Amino acid sequence: MNKALLFKEWIKTRWMFLLMFVVFILAMGYIALRISSAARNVGMPHLWEVFILKNVVLLDQIKVLPLLAGIIMGITQFIPEMTKKRFKLTLHLPLGENRIVFLMLSYGIVCLLLLFTVSYGGFLWGLSVDFPREVVGAWFATILPQVLCGFASYLLTAWIILEPVWSQRIYNAVIGLLILSLFMVQGVPSSYIYMLPFLFGTLILLALYPKISIRHFKEGMQ
Repeated sequence: MNKALLFKEWIKTRWMFLLMFVVFILAMGYIALRISSAARNVGMPHLWEVFILKNVVLLDQIKVLPLLAGIIMGITQFIPEMTKKRFKLTLHLPLGENRIVFLMLSYGIVCLLLLFTVSYGGFLWGLSVDFPREVVGAWFATILPQVLCGFASYLLTAWIILEPVWSQRIYNAVIGLLILSLFMVQGVPSSYIYMLPFLFGTLILLALYPKISIRHFKEGMQ
């Protein structure tokens, strides 16, 4: 039954997931080509100097991609459940409500984790060939809040969509925007490294939010 539920989630999301994969790879490839072109024109030593002395944050141009990926994943996964009234049937599967919710959210989290790991990990690994590991590590710490924002936006999207009361959905959306603003930080490399434990803690808390909406759904609040 676990495999059947996960397969159902894959059927709903597979094409959008693959499309997001292509978009991320193309975006990373475009930035890599720009770096390569700049290195050929001015030389790698000068490029090092510019990046390090001017505190250049790579991938800042696409910092909203993880946020959008989380929202799109949540919409693709949960809108069909609500619009086609399938969620009520899903909750009646012989798995238990908590396990069903855990499997559905875990599926989305794993998909995003795979997407971010392959795209960002591959990009940073490629940079480590030409740049010092300390510099690459600083860039990683700088973009990590934006990556975590993708997971946060996914959990918040699930929380909003699964909520059966429209007025409560609007309230949830406002709260969600305020929470997401914590993740969309800007600054010099590694400037927000001390916020990471707080952001991870926030993600753990957000994982409980969809459960609130499901409780309202079961109570029949329309």
